[in-house]
This record gives sequence, C-alpha cells and structure tokens, in this order.
Amino acid sequence: MVTHSRRDFLKTTGIATMAMGATGVGTAVADDTTATRDQSDSATGRLDLLGHAFLDNPPGIYSNGVLRDDGRYGLLGGYYGEGGSFLVDLDDLEHPSQAHRLHSDITNRQNDVEFDARDGLYYRTQEPNIEGGELGFQVVDYGFDAGSVEEPTIIADVDTPRTGVHNFDAHPEVPLLYAVDKDDSAPGVLTYDVSDPTDPELIDETGPSGYCHELNVELDRKLLHVAYIGGEFVGYVVFDLSNPASPTELGRVDYADRPDYEEIGTPGFEGLHSARFDPERKLAVLSDETATGIPGGKHIFDIGWGEGSPENPIHLGFTHSPNATEQSEDEAYFWTTHFHDVVPCGDTTLLVDGGYHEGVWVADITDPTNPVPSQQFQPREDAQRAEQLGSGPVAGFLDHLHAPFAWSAEYNAERDFVFVSDSLTGAYVFDISAETFEFRTIEEEIAQSFEPDDEIGQRGLELARHYHEEHATVPNTGGQEMTDEALAEIETRVDADGNGDQSDNI
Repeated sequence: MVTHSRRDFLKTTGIATMAMGATGVGTAVADDTTATRDQSDSATGRLDLLGHAFLDNPPGIYSNGVLRDDGRYGLLGGYYGEGGSFLVDLDDLEHPSQAHRLHSDITNRQNDVEFDARDGLYYRTQEPNIEGGELGFQVVDYGFDAGSVEEPTIIADVDTPRTGVHNFDAHPEVPLLYAVDKDDSAPGVLTYDVSDPTDPELIDETGPSGYCHELNVELDRKLLHVAYIGGEFVGYVVFDLSNPASPTELGRVDYADRPDYEEIGTPGFEGLHSARFDPERKLAVLSDETATGIPGGKHIFDIGWGEGSPENPIHLGFTHSPNATEQSEDEAYFWTTHFHDVVPCGDTTLLVDGGYHEGVWVADITDPTNPVPSQQFQPREDAQRAEQLGSGPVAGFLDHLHAPFAWSAEYNAERDFVFVSDSLTGAYVFDISAETFEFRTIEEEIAQSFEPDDEIGQRGLELARHYHEEHATVPNTGGQEMTDEALAEIETRVDADGNGDQSDNI
C-alpha cells in the first residue's frame, strides 16, 4: 500500500494558500462590488439522472472524466490505487457500461485522460505516486491500429522533463497534444507532435514559469486557455494558437494583484484550478480550488463579450458552490469548486460542475455578472444512486473522502448530455435543461434521497444528522440550514412514522 501524508495530497493536487472566514451562500459580483444572492423559491437549471455505471471498482478512486467528441464513449482516470483508465460505452445513455479497464501500476496515477481526434486513440497521464515512479504520459490504441475496444494496447510511453503530466488537451484538428508537466519554476505548457502516435515528440515549451494545472483549446477563436495554480505565477493566461505548434501569450490575469479569499460571499483569487470557455459567447469561466478554509469559487471573465478581450480579460461575476461553508481540516476540498463545463441551452447558458462533496451542481450564468446556483445531484452509497460502495482510498490522506465526491462534469453538444465522474461511485449520465428547478423543504429533500421517496426513515435520519454535523445548508433547499430545530423535527417525524428500525449507508 502506498502511504502519504495529507500534506502530500495538498501538494500533488496543487493547493494554494488557505484563508479563513465566515459562512454563507452563493454570491454574484460585478468588478469589485459584492452582493449576496437573494434566496428564492426556484432557479433556472435542472439535472435529471439518465444512467450510472459503477465500473470495475478497483482499489483507489476515480479521477477526471472526459467525452469523445461524438459522445459515443467516455473515459475515466484512476487516482492512486490500481485504477488505470476506464473506457465507458455510452451507446445507450440510460445504461452506460465499462468497455474496458486498462490497469496501471500502483506506482503512478492517471489524473487525466484525453481522447485524440483520430478514432481509436486516447492518452492517459502518468504521475509518480512514489519516488522513482513512472512519469509522463501514455498513448493507448483502442481501435486505431493494433488495439481494440475490448483489448487496448499501449503504443507509446513518453517521459516528460520534470514531474509527470497532470493534465493535457489534444488539438481537435492538428495532431498536437498540449501537456502540463507541473513545476513551480519552469514554463507551464509543453507541446507534443503526435502525428506518429507511437513516437510523440516534444516540440515547444512556453508560458510563464509556474505550476500550470490545466489547459483547454478553443478551436473557433484559435485560443488556448491555461490555469496556473501555484509557483512563481498564479493566474489565467490566454495563448494565441494561430500557429498551433507554437502557442504565444496574448494576455493574463495575475492573481498576485487580486485579493485572497477572506469570507464566503466575497470573491477571492487563489489556486486557479481550471480555465474553460463559453462556446457561444466570448467569456472565460475559471475555477479556483482551495483545500481548507474558505473554499474557492467560479469566476467569469469577459474576453470579448463586452469591453474585454483575450489581451485584457475583465472580471464580471463570481459564485461559490451552492452550500459553500468554511472547510475544516477534516473537510479538505469539500466545498471548493472543481472541473466544470459551460452548456448553451437556447437563450439560457448553464454551468455544470463536478463539485467534490457538493456532488454535481448547475448554475444559471446567462447573466455573467450574476451567476445563480440551482439544482444539485449528490451521488451516495445507496442502492438508488450507486449499486455498491467503492473500494475507495488506499492512501491515508484520502481516508476522509466519502460520497458524494464528484471530480468532473463535461457536456456533449452532439448528443446533449452531461458526463460526470464521481471519485467513489463511478460514471454518471445526466440530461441537463434550462427548466426551472423548484427548491424543496428540508424534509422533502431528505425524503426524496432514498426509496421510497415519500418517507424519511432511518437512512434519511442518518443523512439529516450528517448534514447537521458537516453542512451549513441542505442541498436543493435554496440555502436552508440543518439547525438543531430542523433535525429535531425530522427525529420526531421518524419516531412518529415508526420507521426508526431502517438502516443503510448514506
């Protein structure tokens, strides 16, 4: 078994400095003005579960999930343990299934996976779990030439110069792979020529010196959006991809020039984790990640929507996750934001986030100056939501994790669905729409969490106690708190209904 400290987890996941403050709910800002979001009875944005696949359940946890452009297949990576990469068959969205699992040694992890534009190829990262562990990335043939969907073959094993690849993105038209070989004081973006997938070649290194964490290609505008999470430079960089083999910087947002997180309800700028773009509007949506203290949130920047541009991004709006509260030492990453995607829905634009312990949540960002969180879905260790409990963490610093712990959410425009990776319960498929979501009472939310959905029972009571212990607010209630009084009412109802002898996991 690999053993690491919690400090190792913070280091390997790229956490910036902590900040402490008060509790609260989602917010929206324009420039430096802060306004707390008013609670209402409903919000725009709805998720409906279509299907779920637990997959192979190896020791360790699942990591990032991505989609092939046609939506036919999804991929999940494995974080610590013996996971490797998991190809998910999405032919029937209501019944996703594992097409293959390609094992990995416990000495390295597959934090990220990525499809190549050519059919039958994907990439998976290698970051060492132990000193001397493998680093770089691998090219997997699952139907391109030597391999197949059922029997994939590793056709290239590429060493990178520094610490191993943490994230990458493939150019959708040119055989190039942009990789993050994280280092606090070296250029952040590596470009590989993968025209021969059996022999990738490093052809360029560029960008500010710092721990680059994630990057995304925007084909229409020939841009590369890059997030730096730590090191000499922390912030957002926009690159020009007019020459895709040699990205050149256009503009940046330096987090050193902006305030840290001090309280929930006020935007801070720490630990920029990912940088995504709105495919129909000239906006960038950034995600901060902080381990403890005040959780990181979502920032919206104008890069051409109004007066902003790639050379001069202008901050428009901000929100925390729906139930964000201060993260204690034993709640690392619970309420911070993570990998998201932007979903155009007619005249409405939604954001969907794989928000760690928040589960999957959606927000209305049609007005980029006022993002408004809406519905959540929380994968849980229960027959209704997951067929079994995952093998889970194999390293001590992950022992605090329990479902929900969503890692990522990605939208497919061709088939109009969302693909989600939960670290403990596998792959999920959702329908997403701009329909109104009606917030529930606390008792309604607890009751619908388990079958039958018209009573609370012992499982619901355990969940209510769980919210009381860990959460400031209850999901899908528009910010209602699980107070002592609210918990007492549920306990009384369970006793009155005679359901106190039920038991199950939450």
